[in-house]
Amino acid sequence: GYSQRTFASDFRAPEPPAAVVAEYQASYIQHKWDGTGISHIGSGMIYASLTLGRLRMDITYGSTIASSLFDYAHQNIDGTVPNYVYTFSPTTATAGSCAYYNVTPGYPLFPPNVLVEYKATFGGLVNDDLFYANQGPLQTWDILFGASTSVTVFLDRNNTLVRMDFSSPSRSTFTTTRLFNITPGSPAMNLFENPCPTKSPT
Repeated sequence: GYSQRTFASDFRAPEPPAAVVAEYQASYIQHKWDGTGISHIGSGMIYASLTLGRLRMDITYGSTIASSLFDYAHQNIDGTVPNYVYTFSPTTATAGSCAYYNVTPGYPLFPPNVLVEYKATFGGLVNDDLFYANQGPLQTWDILFGASTSVTVFLDRNNTLVRMDFSSPSRSTFTTTRLFNITPGSPAMNLFENPCPTKSPT
């Protein structure tokens, strides 16, 4: 076979995998920043269901606990996604509050054939020792969502997505997300109930 190491004499770019793990639940850590001075580091759980067209991210940062539901089943014509966020702050003894937005998520719900569908470009092998030191080099694949959103996908040897870097010229935004404790398969349906009791902001 050919080498995937960038400067090897026998290097050949591989074809993108026909399928990656797209339904799962996992722990994650995320850092998002932009040109306005925002810098958020959070951690939590992520649940992805293609069957329901929903992505849930639970996150803790500072004195805040939030559950964020992205409803891809009702995506808007401009490409944004309805996002319901239920938040406890500054403590869990505080009554929860709900907010509703239409957003471009910093972490998308994607189909198994995402790399083929978006004509991903192989970006080489990288080592990421934060969580994956014992897994060897990760494959990187670069894709473009829409006109200007650049995404780099990092795959382990089982074609499981373990990291995603997202950048957009809108407010010079960058987000890096690492997944670990990954359980493949569709999560329980009751995990995707709308966190807003009336299905709208309260």
